[in-house]
Amino acid sequence: MGAEHARIHGGRRFAWALALLLAVELLGMGLFARGFFPYKKSAGGFAMPADQPEDIGGSNRTQPEAQYDRLVLMVIDALRNDFIFGNESQMTYTQQLLRIGQARGFTARAQAPTVTMPRLKALMTGTVPGFLDAVLNIAEGDTSSSLQHQDSLLWQLREHGGKRINMFGDDTWLRLFPGLFANADGTSSFFVADTVEVDNNVTRHVQAEIAQGEWDVTVLHYLGLDHIGHLAGPRSALMGPKQREMDGVVKDIHEIVMAQDRDRMAAKDGARPTLMVVLGDHAMNELGNHGGNSQLETSTAFVFIGNNVNAQPLGDNSNALTSLLTDEVAQSNLAPTLALLLGVPIPKESLGVPLPQLLQSVPLPQRMHMLQTAAAQIYAVVRANEPAALPVSIAEVRDHPHAYVAADCHDQLLIGARLQCLYMAALAQHSLATNDDAERAYYAFMNAASTHLSQALDGYGLELMGAGIALLTVATLGLLWLCQQNGAPVVHIKARQLAVSVPAVVMWASQLLAEQSTSLVEEEHQLWYFWVQTLLALRAATSAGASGMLRSLMQMAVFRLIRAWNQTGQKWAGEPDIRGMLNAPSATPLLWTLAIAVALLVNFSCWALHRHFRRPSGWSRAFRVLLAAACTCALAYHMQRAQTQSGIGAARGVYVLTALLVVAGCAVGSGAKTPASAVALDVLVGFMPLLLLLTRPHNHTLFALFAAIFALFFSNPSQPSNKSSIGHPLRPSRALVLQALAHASFFALGNSNSLASVDLSNAYAGVSQYSEAMVGILVFISTWAGPLWWAMAGAAALMLNAGPSRSNLLLRVRALVVGAHLWQALMLLSLSCVATAMRSHLFVWSVFSPRYLYQIAWFAGFYLACGTIIGFIWLAAIMRFQLHSSFTPAMHV
Repeated sequence: MGAEHARIHGGRRFAWALALLLAVELLGMGLFARGFFPYKKSAGGFAMPADQPEDIGGSNRTQPEAQYDRLVLMVIDALRNDFIFGNESQMTYTQQLLRIGQARGFTARAQAPTVTMPRLKALMTGTVPGFLDAVLNIAEGDTSSSLQHQDSLLWQLREHGGKRINMFGDDTWLRLFPGLFANADGTSSFFVADTVEVDNNVTRHVQAEIAQGEWDVTVLHYLGLDHIGHLAGPRSALMGPKQREMDGVVKDIHEIVMAQDRDRMAAKDGARPTLMVVLGDHAMNELGNHGGNSQLETSTAFVFIGNNVNAQPLGDNSNALTSLLTDEVAQSNLAPTLALLLGVPIPKESLGVPLPQLLQSVPLPQRMHMLQTAAAQIYAVVRANEPAALPVSIAEVRDHPHAYVAADCHDQLLIGARLQCLYMAALAQHSLATNDDAERAYYAFMNAASTHLSQALDGYGLELMGAGIALLTVATLGLLWLCQQNGAPVVHIKARQLAVSVPAVVMWASQLLAEQSTSLVEEEHQLWYFWVQTLLALRAATSAGASGMLRSLMQMAVFRLIRAWNQTGQKWAGEPDIRGMLNAPSATPLLWTLAIAVALLVNFSCWALHRHFRRPSGWSRAFRVLLAAACTCALAYHMQRAQTQSGIGAARGVYVLTALLVVAGCAVGSGAKTPASAVALDVLVGFMPLLLLLTRPHNHTLFALFAAIFALFFSNPSQPSNKSSIGHPLRPSRALVLQALAHASFFALGNSNSLASVDLSNAYAGVSQYSEAMVGILVFISTWAGPLWWAMAGAAALMLNAGPSRSNLLLRVRALVVGAHLWQALMLLSLSCVATAMRSHLFVWSVFSPRYLYQIAWFAGFYLACGTIIGFIWLAAIMRFQLHSSFTPAMHV
């Protein structure tokens, strides 16, 4: 009784110590993230007409004259540049406008993260939004991302242009600009299963609102093309019809506004035409996803349609438009360009540069005044950020222009002084009426200032980051101490030896070192693939006999097939792979044959496991019936989705049946020969329909390959263990191999450390309306399906090898949990230090920031929520089956 009481008391102390250390780790992670991902706040204030500079060219104007009266912004979500400019584009009307010179096209370069909210902020404010906007982008209830108190193009058009603004489409606009629109109808941007009604709800306003003429600015944001990309990729059979649909909308609006312009300009002297802009917020990669910084994801389009766009006809040559694929401008240039063309102040914090091609039709004196206005605005931002940039007197420049023209600005060591010199040289050229030189000088200054300000990464909360690193250090040291105190010492101080195996030390060290390199972060899958094969090779080399060696070699062969399934990362993401082969139209029969075969294999495995672990009973048969029904529903859902049906009923059937399977698996465990082992395996099998539901059909076969590797660990239980091989310093433990397989499986299913690899296609399975919590859970399960499978497989392995002692099981659980969290604490601490050191790196937002977000998900979502909290609940639920039962004898491999 005394020993049992001490064991229980020790277990409670362990639980409290672990909970405290994990709370410290969570707090440290949160503080660091709060400092590293600061929400970018506006400096406040709005540009006013009275603040505009006096024309140094001699006129008395302070605000450039408007060239257009009205504006139509047609945003096509995920519009890649080749969807308009490519030879395979179905947008023939838009292409014809470009060919005959009635439209001007550009490739608009977006910046990471390539998701809607930060891209709309860049378009409307001309600024570089914070990376946190990528996270807030999915929170439809979030209002902290609003531009209500920040200057923007739409605010200027309403307040100083007197424009009536309507918006129809993506409700992200309503979150960004609350109360700004005179008339609005928002649609959810995250219900990606809908590719038809989501656009019909926008198009119905073309005739109802635009044709009525009671508007000055109309914003239309179409989501269907983006949803098709998420569901089936840019090569989907649905993409051509959707492009033709969007092209038809362009034609309808263009014809309506041209007719209205003729009537308005005939009826009113001084009336000006309407400018229409067709654009994308971001693009998509070859999988149809976005969020990263690859060439495909950042290559969207601008098409300006209007009477005064001054476009050169491109001709009827079949390749005439392909030149626009390389004619690049920054997305942030839209805000100052439209502000000048519509005669309102440029947003106060804009870093954009007006597009010279759009200003060529403006009379020269007005154009020069526009450039002076744009230069003055961006110089104000320079002064706010660079102490060396001093106030500039226009009178001083006008009185002594030659002194400033002759100045060598490159002699200035401080960037602020250099930019001031360039600005004053441009003003001096303007005052001397050397217009061509002045125009070049203005653009030289604005481009230099924009580039510098866009790359100036400030706003970090260094105090918060430092506090976070300090707490993470405390948590790491505490977890190391906990390992020493709870039967899993890392270092035997008295014996002067390291208890961790050599492969574990080298693997963890290599992973920590890899986080220092941007290329290795982007290609992390290569590291895990290497370690899985290396660990299996070491197990083969240190096996006691030929049988163990053969099984390890077979596992290596299976994993080689797994790694060829999905090409991921950045460098080889577009290379041929098995996924591409299975998704080819000619391979559709093979795709569904494999998917059905996997479902049958799941059911056969269940029958085999029940035959081995359970006594025949009605409950066992009921479990198999539920499993067959759940697998059928999962297949039915994917088949319905392939036919563009919603499949909501089938998906909900999987959810209900999965819950029943888990309950049934636990409830009937007491009737098994080895209860805990049977329950663990039933949970693994019972979750398979859910994992099949939330992964694409081409990835279903991977779960069968995972099962083959797992089964090979236990394929020869009669083989006697060999103590010398088990204790070999180079022999990796099965737990270490399972951990490597869990991480490798994350990448094997097509994921990467880029936000673009997050697949939203199955995150709405069974969801009829958007729910942040529900969709967030489904996205996590879908993305971490491979690691979750291996986590459940690892739990089953633990039950199969726990031995007859309940205390032995608890000690092994303690060792595994503390070891896993020590590893995660080391990763978080290392990444936090690297992110701090690299905060001024060119790729901080495109590489290190998404990697840190993924690490947060690995720790908080996978290891803490699933592996520890849910894992302990699950363990407590099945521990009752262990009482008065014997486990399967331990099987060493």
